[in-house]
Amino acid sequence: MVKVFLVAVSGCSSSGKTTIAKIIAELCPEITLIHEDDFYKHDEEVPYDEKRHIRNWDSPEALDLTLFGKELDTIKENGEISSQLVHNNNVDDISKFKLDDNFLKSLKMKLSEVSRKWKIVLVDGFMIYNSTSLTAKFDLKLFFTAPYEVLKARRNARPGYQTLDSYWVDPPYYFDEFVYKSYRASHAPLFINGDVEGELNPETAPGIKRFVNGSHTLLQHALEWVTDEICKAASAAL
Repeated sequence: MVKVFLVAVSGCSSSGKTTIAKIIAELCPEITLIHEDDFYKHDEEVPYDEKRHIRNWDSPEALDLTLFGKELDTIKENGEISSQLVHNNNVDDISKFKLDDNFLKSLKMKLSEVSRKWKIVLVDGFMIYNSTSLTAKFDLKLFFTAPYEVLKARRNARPGYQTLDSYWVDPPYYFDEFVYKSYRASHAPLFINGDVEGELNPETAPGIKRFVNGSHTLLQHALEWVTDEICKAASAAL
């Protein structure tokens, strides 16, 4: 029977979670990576904001979270993806980062060793820890945060996003009124005094491990942190 180790890699849009998860998965082909974005609903099913007359892609209701939860249960049981997922591939080309080969090899060795004992599945998503039922499904819970200004600058630098039915480009106000507003509303309970720029509350965010991915944070540090957390947690769970 396959032993599945389910790892959540979550955080606000533009926190770096998807890029980091993709690099980790490419380093170790034995690791499976799925994106919560692949569970977006069709365009016409995404909530419509009457004030701005646009679709709200950053609300929990924009995703088929019921199907997402069922898929996680299936993966946890047998390590296989049962849904026919449509990948939008809204992630950076990791070749642009020019990472040192020796550094990548060292990470690969660590990941390959633990992958011989576990079927590791990374799940990248921006709406995981807003739901206690989803959060509880994971063996390891990693959370990427970054200051508001950093998140906004990164998001504004992106050209747009492929949806199931079209191509979405953020209006100028979208980050403040939709992305960050939704992130703050859905994740405030995890933080002390509800301040998403502050510290996690150990009582409401038990077991969630946080990495602050700021403007001066080296990608190597983030990758090494994720690798070490996976290896430590998976080894301890044997």
